[in-house]
Amino acid sequence: MRRLLATLALVLCASQAGAQSCPDFFRFVDFGLEASDGVTYRGGIVLRAESFSGAPLLIRDQTVCLQAQDVAIDGRGNPIPLVTSVTYDPAQTGLSVLELQVWATGDTTAAAAQSAGAHLAALDSGDVRVTRGADFLCVMSDTTSGISCQLQSPFPGPAALVAYCDASVCTMPVMAISKKLSVRAVWSNSGALAGDPDALGRSLSAKIQQIHGFLVPLSAAF
Repeated sequence: MRRLLATLALVLCASQAGAQSCPDFFRFVDFGLEASDGVTYRGGIVLRAESFSGAPLLIRDQTVCLQAQDVAIDGRGNPIPLVTSVTYDPAQTGLSVLELQVWATGDTTAAAAQSAGAHLAALDSGDVRVTRGADFLCVMSDTTSGISCQLQSPFPGPAALVAYCDASVCTMPVMAISKKLSVRAVWSNSGALAGDPDALGRSLSAKIQQIHGFLVPLSAAF
């Protein structure tokens, strides 16, 4: 599990190559569109960087902007920077999460497949207990304390969605928003849920729906 998350972190770091300083103030971010020349231009999925009441939503020093000469401006004349990654301030989300990040990757289906690898390997090993629900399939090994669950994504597309939990935290490495945009989230896990795959699966499903419900109003593109 740690090796998997470390690999995904390297992918994220690679996507941040060419990062530049962000503007002093902005209300929206643009994940851009990559053209055939390999350059990212404005016009991608746009997310709000502040709440509808004007409160900042992002951790600024974890917002990764790209160098771009041509950026859009919002209705108040503020730049809309091109970004590869944004991290939301957990206190501003109302989601009871420890981390919430939206990041660009070259292929979310491939990233999601890599994320699901440990779960699928455990499922195929045979030395596990499998719990099925209406929208989840959880696997718990008799020899380890962790549980992994594959869930139905609230976003369209074929990318797999798997969360990994231990007694303290749950990590969702990849939830594909689009072909090139993903969400990563980490939140606390109740010790009581850790030993109850059915309750955990239902809890994970509810959390994923909450994250979806938070992100969708921030962009007209979802």
